[in-house]
Amino acid sequence: MLLILVPKITSRIRYAMQLFFGELIKTEFEITEDTAGFQSSSGAKLNYGKQRIADEIFIRAENLLFEKEIRPQKINVDQVKGIKTFFAHQESSDLTFDLFAAAFYFVSRYEEYLPFKPDNYGRFPDEENLLVKEKIHEIPLVNHYAIWLKELLNKKFPTLSFQTNPFQFQLTYDIDFAFAYKGRGVLRNMAGYAKSLSKFDSNETLRRTNVIFGRAGDPFDTFDFQFALHEKFKLKPIYFFLLGDFGKFDRNIFWKNRHLQSLIKKISAGNEIGIHCSFNSNLHPEKVKIEKARLEKISGKKIFRNRQHYLRLKFPSTYQILLANATTEDYTMGFASQIGFRAGIAAPFYWYDLAGEEITQLRIYPFAAMDATLYYYLEFSAEEAFEKSKQLIAATKKVNGYFQFLAHNDLLSENISESWFHWRKMFEELLAIANS
Repeated sequence: MLLILVPKITSRIRYAMQLFFGELIKTEFEITEDTAGFQSSSGAKLNYGKQRIADEIFIRAENLLFEKEIRPQKINVDQVKGIKTFFAHQESSDLTFDLFAAAFYFVSRYEEYLPFKPDNYGRFPDEENLLVKEKIHEIPLVNHYAIWLKELLNKKFPTLSFQTNPFQFQLTYDIDFAFAYKGRGVLRNMAGYAKSLSKFDSNETLRRTNVIFGRAGDPFDTFDFQFALHEKFKLKPIYFFLLGDFGKFDRNIFWKNRHLQSLIKKISAGNEIGIHCSFNSNLHPEKVKIEKARLEKISGKKIFRNRQHYLRLKFPSTYQILLANATTEDYTMGFASQIGFRAGIAAPFYWYDLAGEEITQLRIYPFAAMDATLYYYLEFSAEEAFEKSKQLIAATKKVNGYFQFLAHNDLLSENISESWFHWRKMFEELLAIANS
């Protein structure tokens, strides 16, 4: 067992130590404030404080984990083994930076509690993320820090045992638009015809007509293709359904529509599902309860998973609302306009509520790449999207991390732009790589 000495045991300390020792490198540990007992111990020891005592491993602590306020932090940046380090210092220590403070800062999303100018959708701008600013967001930083810590401990205390985490791949889908034309009702289809005619788009007019009259399949109905891939690669994906009331940013089919309900029942029978909370659920907490109830009624399953539509996260209110509505898993943590690791980590983790200074029971499952990001924001071709995603998978496998890909049924359609035409083939190859 590893004995860890700290000047004061705080909630932040407990959280950071559990993240590293309980989850990432998995070794038994105990935290203590008892200096005398620490000195007399003959086992593996780590001192996280301001000065070294004897021959223990010493990591010099910054103040972050001993504070309670939320304030702008002075963060010195350095580099070790070609990877940037944060909360770096020049003091005597077995590491030249405070990895516990750095991990806590990124994983808790500390910077998103500070004042910022939101983007057009009310979100924390991806370009304001410190990892993006330092151009290290495509590397699972915290996982690397954990490996360095494990190596340091193993060298000093070779009898200390660790458990190795295997690489994990999780495929998820957001069903924003279950169908392009089917089930959209007379008024919405008439509006669609008018829009197509105004653009002189006869091809879309014909496609819509053929689908409505049952002469062709709906272009967004790519579900059989998905199911075949899941069976081929033995995957267990998670589907998130948008069932919010119709609005500017919530444009899915009416939740009572028989086609949509039939699809939900079919998918939920053999897959895990969750609610895709609507755009304004951040502002209207009652929407979370209502939308979850709709999905539970249709699927017959208890719903405890969520992903926010448009990835709208507002700290701490979004997660507090989810917890108040018996949500225990959230899959929103990821970039909208970038690919990579928004919280600097390729592993699930519990949310730390900085406002309440407490460790919560809400489990966060971060994603590293989303097809909508690759297509709409970064404007990649299918081949470019495949290569970038493959690189992220390789970076995650290197640290035996958790890699989640977020896909959309409509972006797997064959009726898509020329640059994206080969994505179905690329997607299948990507799943083969991730699953190997």
